[in-house]
Amino acid sequence: MMYKQQIEIPTISQAEKVNLSTTEISRKIKEQLKRDFKNCVFSVSSKYYSGGSSISIYLMKADFKIIKEPSEITETAFFNYEQRQRYTREQLIKNQTETHFQLNQFTLREAFNNDNWNNGVFLTEQGHKLLSDVVKIADAYNWNNSDSSIDYFDVNFSFNIDIGKWDKPFIQEVKR
Repeated sequence: MMYKQQIEIPTISQAEKVNLSTTEISRKIKEQLKRDFKNCVFSVSSKYYSGGSSISIYLMKADFKIIKEPSEITETAFFNYEQRQRYTREQLIKNQTETHFQLNQFTLREAFNNDNWNNGVFLTEQGHKLLSDVVKIADAYNWNNSDSSIDYFDVNFSFNIDIGKWDKPFIQEVKR
C-alpha cells in the first residue's frame, strides 16, 4: 500500500487559536489523524510547563513503508553523510534499524529529497509525505510570531514529531 492521500488542512482563525487550550488542540489533532489516516496509529499528547505548553505526535504503526531499508539508501547519501557529517556507513545502517526517531519538523516542511535524512533516519517518499501532512495539520493550530533576530520566542505551543516512542517501538506492517 502506498500513501497518496489528499488531506484537508483545517482553517483556524487567530481568535480560535488563542482561545483553544493545548489539550483541546491535541484532542482535535488526534481526531483528525484517526479520521484521515485509517492505516496508521498515532499517539498525541500535550504537556504544560512553566512558560508554555507542547504537543507531541508519535507515529506508532503504519501499514506501508515509512523508513527506508538500508539497501535503499543511495550511494550519494552514504557519501554525503560519511564525508560531511563524519558518520560511518555502519552507523548510518544501524540508525535505519532503530524503532524510535525524534524527527525534525522543519525538514518535513521541505520537499522530499531522496539523498537527505530526517534527523538520523532516511524516510521513504510516502513516509515523508505522510509526516509532512501531519506537520501541516499541527501547524494549522499554531502561530509563530517569533523573531530570532531579537531572541523573541512566541508560539501557541512547542511541537514535536516522532516515529515510535523511547519505550514503545514503531511497528511497520507493510501489506503486500
